[in-house]
Amino acid sequence: MPHPRFSKILYDFESFLSVERNLSPQTRQAYVYDIDRFAEYLVIRYTRMPAIEAVTTDDIRAYLERLQEKHHLRSTTLARTISSIRQFFEFCIERKYLQTSPADPIHNPKKPKRLPVFLVANELKGLLSAPDRSEWRGRRDYAILVVLAFTGIRLKEIIGLDLDDLDLTARHIRVLGKGSKERIVPLNTIVVDALTDYLRERPATPEPALFLGRAGHRIAPRTVEGLVVKYARQAGIFKKGISPHKLRHTFATLLHMKDVDILEIQALLGHSSITSTQIYTHTYSGKLKSAVEKLTDI
Repeated sequence: MPHPRFSKILYDFESFLSVERNLSPQTRQAYVYDIDRFAEYLVIRYTRMPAIEAVTTDDIRAYLERLQEKHHLRSTTLARTISSIRQFFEFCIERKYLQTSPADPIHNPKKPKRLPVFLVANELKGLLSAPDRSEWRGRRDYAILVVLAFTGIRLKEIIGLDLDDLDLTARHIRVLGKGSKERIVPLNTIVVDALTDYLRERPATPEPALFLGRAGHRIAPRTVEGLVVKYARQAGIFKKGISPHKLRHTFATLLHMKDVDILEIQALLGHSSITSTQIYTHTYSGKLKSAVEKLTDI
């Protein structure tokens, strides 16, 4: 029994999207628009509309290449077109028009990686100048900003720091990272000075946490997130997504800009994806301290 014409299948596909999938009119329109354009291309390619079973994977690939050549589609638009074509042929299989889909071997384009948000040197200077260090809380906030910016540790890691993790004489902190992996992070002069000033005014309390909140207990993650945003705004920095994690990006970016080796940066950040990081850190601990010290002249 011959299959329906392409136009009839497309009409049934639109009804399927409306009734069975219950998609919005805008989404249905996008699907149908994509398949209509594909059908127009097939007519040009074959000089007539081919039977549905005659459409091949090569047809789809050639169509997508043509779209890229003519319209320079963004990866998101191209992915939507592929999704529409894939959905259409899956519908054809469901209705027994086809046994296999020619769209199966087609993969979505890789989305371009977004560059992380980070602060340039002047913005970082402005951020660090924002806290009022005439009282202990301002010194605490400044010390938190400095630790985040010049060690690259994560929000959870700075919250978890205890007084015993800090060694100002050796100029390093002991950090418990992801997977309970411990690493030693060197401190440059700016961090040592900021922590020294803060600790002089830190309230006396049995609480072991390095950084305290208002009630004298370990500072909350939300408090740290809030103070980063607050001081960024005071410094006139309105980049989208400013957060403690962006200061981690800033740390890594500034090191990279100062020609610090990428392996050293990964060791400092505690990236577990590098299997040799632990050995490299122990072997080049002095070099890592030198690398962090390079940030004191921003």
